[in-house]
Amino acid sequence: MTRTYDEQTDASLVRWNRRIRLRHLEVLLVISRHRSLTAAAAELDITQPAVSQWLADIEAAVGVRLFERSQGLRPTPYAATMLAHAERVLKDAERAIAEVAAIQSGSSGRLRVGATQVATASLVPATVLWLREQAPGIELSLVEDTVARLWVEFERNEVDLLVTRLDVRALGSGLPHQRLFADSYRVVCGPHHPLAGCTQLGWRDVSRFQWLMPPTGTPLHEALSASFASAGIALPPVLLTSVSPAVNVALLRDTEALALQPTAMARRLQSKGELISLPLTLAHDTGDVGLVWRVPEPGPVLAAVLHAFVQTSAAQHG
Repeated sequence: MTRTYDEQTDASLVRWNRRIRLRHLEVLLVISRHRSLTAAAAELDITQPAVSQWLADIEAAVGVRLFERSQGLRPTPYAATMLAHAERVLKDAERAIAEVAAIQSGSSGRLRVGATQVATASLVPATVLWLREQAPGIELSLVEDTVARLWVEFERNEVDLLVTRLDVRALGSGLPHQRLFADSYRVVCGPHHPLAGCTQLGWRDVSRFQWLMPPTGTPLHEALSASFASAGIALPPVLLTSVSPAVNVALLRDTEALALQPTAMARRLQSKGELISLPLTLAHDTGDVGLVWRVPEPGPVLAAVLHAFVQTSAAQHG
């Protein structure tokens, strides 16, 4: 009698639960790094036959071969999925141990936040201050990066919460999310730029200058390209492709280049005299700013941080 797909899956899960321990996953990741049983055994400080047995146990549990044994080890098409899950499970285990240690030391928990520039300008600092007053036991760690890199870290379980644009990827991921506020990108320049005093500009006006461009393939680059294309204008010359706030501000100050900045950050930098926000915004939206997390029912620490971001955003943006 042929078993159904669900029955086969249940049987595989039973084998997995009975046989696999965290040590198996650790061995699997080390094997993947070295592609050699001998090198993996040396790093793990065990014998090569022991490494072979650990690998055989994992393959027996999942019911497929993960590495071809030829000249070295070559991963099969099944390996990438197993390796990704193994890395996440081990990260979860490390996180659980860290949270227990935090509770033992008097803290109520830790959360790793990944945020883009649009959030780090004012929202994240204000949220940290809100938590210090309302939930002082929660410890946050922050990673600031591009949207693409933050998603990679999120998928590796290296961050727990994203504060980012709710773009097509975020909305189509099926993950829980919460809209916070709308924030369009503005064209900005240095304080002494020829366009600094203009009250009305079009895309043809800004196409005459070099630009500090977002990386090709990113949603922001696509939105900028679409804005120029809608005006019937080719992309302007590029001075530098950069997402570095410090480098971009320095080049805007010392050249006649133009760039894009989130409105919140542009206002903050303009108030400090570091740049000028021009009267020109992207014609194509890159998405509202919001929160993305993993589990539909967040635990107490994540729930408290989500509430803090919502409250802080409401205070800043109404």
